[in-house]
Amino acid sequence: MVNFNDPQIWVAFSFILFFAFFGGFIWKKFTYFLDSKINSINDEIITANNLHKEAKDLLSEEMKKFQGLENQIHIILEDGKQKAQDLYLENKDKINSEIIKLEKSSLEKMSYDEKQVVNELQAKITERAIQLTKKFLLEKSDNASHNDIINNSLKEVELNLKKSSNKFIQ
Repeated sequence: MVNFNDPQIWVAFSFILFFAFFGGFIWKKFTYFLDSKINSINDEIITANNLHKEAKDLLSEEMKKFQGLENQIHIILEDGKQKAQDLYLENKDKINSEIIKLEKSSLEKMSYDEKQVVNELQAKITERAIQLTKKFLLEKSDNASHNDIINNSLKEVELNLKKSSNKFIQ
């Protein structure tokens, strides 16, 4: 049986009465509180989804910009490489033409110097040959007629040597 003197019975009874009178009101407040929390969480989720979508869109835009910049960098690098190659070829051609000019100039100078040396040598040889011939003929001849013949011969030899030296130079 139920002992009404027991305080636990009265606490249980008051608890049941409390919930019977105020349970509906508390339940409404509790559900309103939970619904408002659910709604605020849903709003935060929607906001987070919107922010996530915006972040994805921004990331997509930035990736497109990055790819565009990479393409521009690639184009600039390729253009720079092409310009460097063109400049290299142009300078190479200029250097080669300068080398050809210098070689030609050097060969012309060497040819000129060689002709000068040959002319000088021919002139010295001719002069020495005339001196030796004069000396030889003067020592071997004693009279004046021989001197005339010798002088004429020397002039003739000298003319012939000069003519032959001109032929030799050509």
